Amino acid sequence: MSTSTIRYKRIKQIVNDIYIKLNISKFPINVFEIIGSFDNIKIVSYHRFMLDHNLTKEETFEILTSDEGCTDYFKPSNKYIIYYNDLDFKSDERIRWTLTHELGHILCSHYSSDNTKIFDDYLSESEYKIMEAEANYFTGLLLSNPVILHKLNIRSSHDIETYCSISSEAARYRYKFYKKWCENNILTSSDRFIIRNFESYLNSQRLEYLEFISFINSF
Repeated sequence: MSTSTIRYKRIKQIVNDIYIKLNISKFPINVFEIIGSFDNIKIVSYHRFMLDHNLTKEETFEILTSDEGCTDYFKPSNKYIIYYNDLDFKSDERIRWTLTHELGHILCSHYSSDNTKIFDDYLSESEYKIMEAEANYFTGLLLSNPVILHKLNIRSSHDIETYCSISSEAARYRYKFYKKWCENNILTSSDRFIIRNFESYLNSQRLEYLEFISFINSF
């Protein structure tokens, strides 16, 4: 990968295409279902990998090289295996972020015949940082799409944490991004399509909010 800058527009289109193709219509996003829609991507937990290969926990981490998750790319068959750490009591929110991050690396075309792991030694520091930034940008957009956050009228990082089922840390990061997005939000045709898909969900959230307000006012 020779890209020297983050491909924001391209990644946004990749995310929007997923929303539209899979007819995603509510939060939180089902990451396992999304990854399962790709015939050439498989998910394996660290625990399963450890048992399948008769390894210790320490050996498992040494082989898989990451405390969170990683991906192996098999060039001849164009197949991927995403591994995620379930040995260290990771929260469901953290696992969802890790899986989406690894999917981001795949869909952003960060793998090649020479690069079957993101952590290969041949990567320069700048290449690695760009790949990580693109995967993080992909993850944030997929799990907490700002066009839907805007329709939900969110007012805090806690709102994002609740609606999108991401960690408090990730939600704070996403709320900062969302506030910047609100300063210059221009909707594309695919954004509008996604909003229409979410209409029933948005209506149900509005109804729940009104019922909650009515309950509070009854005291």
